[in-house]
Amino acid sequence: MKAILVIADGMGGRPSDIDGKTCLEAARTPNLDTLAGRGATGLVDPIGPGIRPGSDTAHLSLLGYDPYKVYTGRGVFECLGIGMDVHHGDVCFRANFATVEKVDGGLRLLDRRAGRIASGQDELAAALTDIQLEGIRFEFRASTQHRGALLLRGDDLSARITENDPHKVGAMLPDSVPIDAGDAGSALVAAAVNDIARASFALLNDHPINSKRRQEGKHPANIILLRGASTLPHLPSVKETFGVRGAVIAGGALYRGVGLACGMDALYAPGITGGLDTDLGVKARTAIDALDRYDYVFVHIKGTDNAGHDKDAVAKREFIERIDREFFGPIMEGLDWKSTHLAFTGDHTTPIDYGDHTAEPVPVLFVGPNVRSDTTTSFGEREAATGGLCRFSGSILPMLLNYNNWAPKFGS
Repeated sequence: MKAILVIADGMGGRPSDIDGKTCLEAARTPNLDTLAGRGATGLVDPIGPGIRPGSDTAHLSLLGYDPYKVYTGRGVFECLGIGMDVHHGDVCFRANFATVEKVDGGLRLLDRRAGRIASGQDELAAALTDIQLEGIRFEFRASTQHRGALLLRGDDLSARITENDPHKVGAMLPDSVPIDAGDAGSALVAAAVNDIARASFALLNDHPINSKRRQEGKHPANIILLRGASTLPHLPSVKETFGVRGAVIAGGALYRGVGLACGMDALYAPGITGGLDTDLGVKARTAIDALDRYDYVFVHIKGTDNAGHDKDAVAKREFIERIDREFFGPIMEGLDWKSTHLAFTGDHTTPIDYGDHTAEPVPVLFVGPNVRSDTTTSFGEREAATGGLCRFSGSILPMLLNYNNWAPKFGS
């Protein structure tokens, strides 16, 4: 048997999204409705009831891990997902190209995402190689848009520091400081973060890429903000637990990184961007083809969350419709449904009026030959609340693999 897990990031919504409906409920989704009629639906709390999940902790929980026990921070997944060679003892960060202005009191934040910069990131990253840190090796790589990752390597480093991202436009950039007073390892890392911030501004502020951006009326990407300091977690791989081999298909580094940390192989294909412009048909065909080589595939789709964070209800509804048409259309035709089980859900709710993650549960669908079907005939938040799976927390991947009779027995 084969299995495929699909997570649409930030898929959940609230009735305030569109005329009393969530974006999912307002969307036309004939393929998902057909699958719901053939399978079973319910609601899943990605971590637990009332817990507002981050994307990283939610994915760990949905993949069957306890984030309270294994989570060290987001940065390590960003570094893994972008292709960095992470060792135990390294301190990893998620990074943003951002826009700041120099004022008497220091640097003031103007845009955390540098206008969602879409080009020139590699040239800016190359300029950062001139930064020198005493006793610490560092590596920075640009990812998609404003995103990037940074790794520090040295002796006895600690990730227990504060970040230099104030998360608020108009705020002054704070210095990073050790969380534990007197800890030499965290003091070294905090000092490195502050040195990188100052040096990146000096190197990037007048860079030709940013001079051109200013001429075009765009925000310059003139500093690196660092957050999510973390170290490599100790995770038993899915193969160790279930005896099966899997792959991850994702445009965003975070989600590839989570999959890699769980022992999956990362698959790439042209057109998979991690944004609203991603090629969903390519993603579907890549997943179908991968099942010839792997026991299961985890597919991450990001655009729903992007539209939610942008508070764009029309874009989110239309992207959900594209998921149904461009992704699930080929999936409906391309899978052997006599021997394949599929699960589809989100990692959290991102309501349009709030524009960020909230704690409401998200709908989930299981379909395949061993799934006991229920009476639901469409896929949405309120319909899923009536489904046979009821409401539960996390562990979507273990539940999916169980349908293929791969779950290990607990006890004798």
